[in-house]
Amino acid sequence: MTGYLLALSIGPVQEFIAAARRTRDLWFGSYLLSEISKAAAKSVQDQGGKLIFPAPAGNADLAPDSLLNVANVILAELNDTDPAAVAGKAKNAAGQCWRAFADQVCRQYQGVIRAEIWNDQVDDVIEFYAAWRPYAQETYQKDRALLMRLLAARKRCRDFPPAKGRAGVPKSSLDGLRESVLGLPSAASQQLRGRLRLRAGEQLDVIGLVKRAWQPKDGNPSYPSVARIAADPWIRLLQSKGINLRPLATACDALGPDVVHKLNTAGARGHPRYTAFPYEGSVLYRSRHPDLCEETGITSGNPKFMQLVEALDGVSQAAKGKGLPSEPNPYLAVLVADGDRMGAALAQLASPDQHRQFSQALAGFAGKAARIVGKHQGVLVYSGGDDVLAFVPLDRCLECAHALHEAFGTALADWSQRPNPELTLSVGLAIAHFMEPLEDLLRYGRAAEKHAKQPRPGDLPHQADRNGLAVHVVKRGGEPVAVRMNWPDGAGQTNPTDHLRQLADWLADQSVPGTLPYDLHALARVYEHWPAKTVTDAIRRDVLAVLERKQPRGASKMKDIKKLIQAHVQDAQSLRGLADQLLVAKAIGAAPKSAAVSPAAGAGSP
Repeated sequence: MTGYLLALSIGPVQEFIAAARRTRDLWFGSYLLSEISKAAAKSVQDQGGKLIFPAPAGNADLAPDSLLNVANVILAELNDTDPAAVAGKAKNAAGQCWRAFADQVCRQYQGVIRAEIWNDQVDDVIEFYAAWRPYAQETYQKDRALLMRLLAARKRCRDFPPAKGRAGVPKSSLDGLRESVLGLPSAASQQLRGRLRLRAGEQLDVIGLVKRAWQPKDGNPSYPSVARIAADPWIRLLQSKGINLRPLATACDALGPDVVHKLNTAGARGHPRYTAFPYEGSVLYRSRHPDLCEETGITSGNPKFMQLVEALDGVSQAAKGKGLPSEPNPYLAVLVADGDRMGAALAQLASPDQHRQFSQALAGFAGKAARIVGKHQGVLVYSGGDDVLAFVPLDRCLECAHALHEAFGTALADWSQRPNPELTLSVGLAIAHFMEPLEDLLRYGRAAEKHAKQPRPGDLPHQADRNGLAVHVVKRGGEPVAVRMNWPDGAGQTNPTDHLRQLADWLADQSVPGTLPYDLHALARVYEHWPAKTVTDAIRRDVLAVLERKQPRGASKMKDIKKLIQAHVQDAQSLRGLADQLLVAKAIGAAPKSAAVSPAAGAGSP
């Protein structure tokens, strides 16, 4: 009997996930790729293959729409089975899964689809690569490494089918790779564009249209927008202070789901944490109203739209009357996390059974990550193994990052004991305006995650690689600010999220003047080139003199700031680091603080 290791890779990752303008595109692209990969994995298992990655706990995990996220790389062992035949059937299963999604959309929008372009594209979407090699249990580590090299080589020798472009047909606006499949008739153009949230001139290819238009069984295709996530602290604050949101909800319902998307708050994939206001968040920002009207084809003088404006004015006035902000803060956090030393851990797995156990530990963390992000009012885009991508409200982002780091350490504890490498989670948080293009928000988040992995020149000294937290603040005006700290690896060490949260609370409560970070930055520039022998005493004296002139409006925490100066400031670099921490904390503290609200509370609940 001959045993084989089989590896499959499914794509395209770029077009399914990275090419996105709306959070719906981003989430559904990740979901779609997972479902296609899941179908391929199930096919391998049904043919007698023993899955290694993923390692489902039971058959239900591989059922369509199960909560298991499957990565686009599949590893299995085959006993006395033709690997080429297994791979061929898995490829067919992946293609059939994709066609099931695409055919639903084709039936729904057949009146506006260019059939000839759709037919050219729909069967050329899936990228499927397979590699296999004989193996023995005693040489599993070596054989798996060689197999993955073989798969990488196969992917580099990818197929390049001839292009089927058409002159004069616009390209997809999401990535510009394929021609648009849309041919909107003028009579239905505006209505359909509003339903699909297509801006003027925006076009979609076959993947883009499926991502934008596919509907689940409950018929609700909605997904929380970055505007809704950014507005969540304000909504919870109003709810906790007894401000009635029902008139605003009624106005959103009157406009209808084609104008104001309504979120699904029930079911396994619902969003119950947004029950207080389960609608598109852009309606809460007056500056977004003109774009909303343009996208949906309604006029600002429409009676139903005027009802929305009046309801929003009423909520804003009620908030002002209680000393609360009249409009939400427009910033949110993009959270990107990745496990450290995972390659080294995989290289030490000595058998398929060990690898399955490792895969199950990663799947356990992925499930916990989904619950953690939801608990912190966030929206999970993807959690597969050691990778996490989520959008989180500003007031919960630090706590969410900390909880994910702790959960990863617990889930992988058995695999972090010596002589194995220590497995930790590096977390990047990018704080940015919800109106930034989605591709830029993702780029900011990935840059923060990369920074969390590796300190940069200019960071505070004595930081280790990996096991880090990096927080980047990207304002629409001004220079970006970034801080990076290691997570504690022993008792008695300061947790970076606790430290930043304390600074944020002091600044939000005006216990520390909001201008202090800028004064400290200016002072750091003065001492930039001072010799090390004389700078410490001089810089501390000058900083303390600056502090003496500051008078906070709230209960003063200036003594605590002085202690931080004495403990951590030795030169211009360390002073600039503290100033950056204060700036990051100020951005986080700008989100209104509110008590937690039960997800079951209604839109009119006090």
